[in-house]
Amino acid sequence: MIADSYLHLRTELENALTGLLRLASEMRRDPSSLDTIHGLMTDIREPLLFVVVGEVKAGKSSLLNALFGQVFAKVDVLPATDRVYIFKYGAEEKSIEVSPQLTERYQPIDFLRNFNVVDTPGTNTMVPEHQKITEGFVPRADLALFVFSVVNPWTQSAWDFLHFVQKKWLKNVVFVLQQADLRNPTEIDVIRRHLQDTALQKLGFSPPIFAVSARKALAARTSMPPNEMLWKESEFGPLEDQINRTVTDSGARVLKLQSAARTAHVILGELAAEIRGSFAVIVRDEDNLARLEQLLQARKEQTQRQIAGFLRGVEQACARAATQGIKLLEEKLSFWKTWRLVWSRGDWQREFQTEVELKIRETVQPQVENAVQLLESDLRSLWPQLHDAIEMRFGSDVQSRVGKTVPDFARQRRDILQSVQLTLVERVAEKGTEEQLARMFRETATWLRLPAGVAAAGGIVALIAAMSSAAIADVTGVLAASAAVIGTIVAFSQRRKILGVYEKQMTAKQTELVQTIEGQMEHAIQLFYQDVAQTFQPLAAFCTAERQRYEPMLKRIEEIEGALIQLAGRLGRGE
Repeated sequence: MIADSYLHLRTELENALTGLLRLASEMRRDPSSLDTIHGLMTDIREPLLFVVVGEVKAGKSSLLNALFGQVFAKVDVLPATDRVYIFKYGAEEKSIEVSPQLTERYQPIDFLRNFNVVDTPGTNTMVPEHQKITEGFVPRADLALFVFSVVNPWTQSAWDFLHFVQKKWLKNVVFVLQQADLRNPTEIDVIRRHLQDTALQKLGFSPPIFAVSARKALAARTSMPPNEMLWKESEFGPLEDQINRTVTDSGARVLKLQSAARTAHVILGELAAEIRGSFAVIVRDEDNLARLEQLLQARKEQTQRQIAGFLRGVEQACARAATQGIKLLEEKLSFWKTWRLVWSRGDWQREFQTEVELKIRETVQPQVENAVQLLESDLRSLWPQLHDAIEMRFGSDVQSRVGKTVPDFARQRRDILQSVQLTLVERVAEKGTEEQLARMFRETATWLRLPAGVAAAGGIVALIAAMSSAAIADVTGVLAASAAVIGTIVAFSQRRKILGVYEKQMTAKQTELVQTIEGQMEHAIQLFYQDVAQTFQPLAAFCTAERQRYEPMLKRIEEIEGALIQLAGRLGRGE
């Protein structure tokens, strides 16, 4: 395709401007900025203007058809009806008479989106109006093709026309020696030298001259597949290369692209500064959030370490309560009370358990309240520290995105105490201990009642026998004494057993109670720090949303920047 290099540059710049326009729209830039980008796109989209001049029968229309690879210009138009035609793209085919000498012809042909083509009457049939119109197109043309036929290359009318065109507008002129397949190479060389000499005399310079066969070039392009041999014979390749160079090196066109690229780079720089500035704020806020999370984590670990100190008093209180319970049980199980309990039917175990529970509550409850109070004071001290950190790291610009609700310390303290009280009731007032004591005392009573009965019976027998026979009294006395000794041994053994079991139970309860209270305080700490973390969720969510919004923009900015920098280099080199 002709003018490929220029069209590729223009397409790349269009793509960059399209991306820039989309980016500016997403950032809700003011309408004037969007209009500027639209204007740049409109300017560079202006089709290239090609003008073809030559005598009738020189092969101008055939040349145009060959250049664009399809028949769109009429061939062999009668001179009497000839006029200036400008071919443009249109969704439907139509012609508009601009004047009696100028017609705009619209055709739905894709290449006409990029090219406006002016096909002029033969120079030997031009009337003054034709010449005036044609002269008006030549200064604006990106390429002016002056066509000479090898059949009659000595015509004067083309040179007369060139005489009326100012020489400064002839910088993009290319001479085409058409119908080259009708002459042999030697004759073509002679004609080429003649054109060069004549141009030097009349114009002061010799434009590039190409001898081609438009007929063969069109046949090569329209055949399926393209006929490479015909294309080579047509000599169209060098002509197309020259057209590409001429268009790409066209000062006005390149300057327009360069200007559009520079303006786009300035606009992009403003957008990039704004986006990168906003993204830097997001990164800074995320960094500050990470630092606050580290602060919260360190503070949480510190609070958790302090629990051990808070619970030492609770643990000591539990130990004292356990010691008091054991002493109380020892008093209940004194020697004579143990013998007496053998025959007792009272619910002393329930009374004992109630008394122990009361002592544990009286001992442990104040220590628990003190520990919870210390924990509350520790947690309350964190809140002002956090707000100071927020103010220092974020300032007032994000305060609206950080929660301002202070955690309900009083509610948390109340919940902990209620939970601990319930734990005390559940752990201390368990029926298991009471039932185990009752079972062990039933066993002890069973063991003691036999020797006690023997001792009692022996004592009675010994008393009766003493009144009748000393020997019998001695035997029964020994039997009674033995039963009493055995009962005493059993009583002390069972007493030690009961105290040992109870001590183990109290130790287990103490450990379980402390662990439960510790777990409840840990749970309270977790809830507190979750509440604190929730205050930063709006800001964290905002940062996440803004990152998702700006990261793609940053990537697109980098892509557009790269494209514009590359284009600037290629436009500077004339590529």
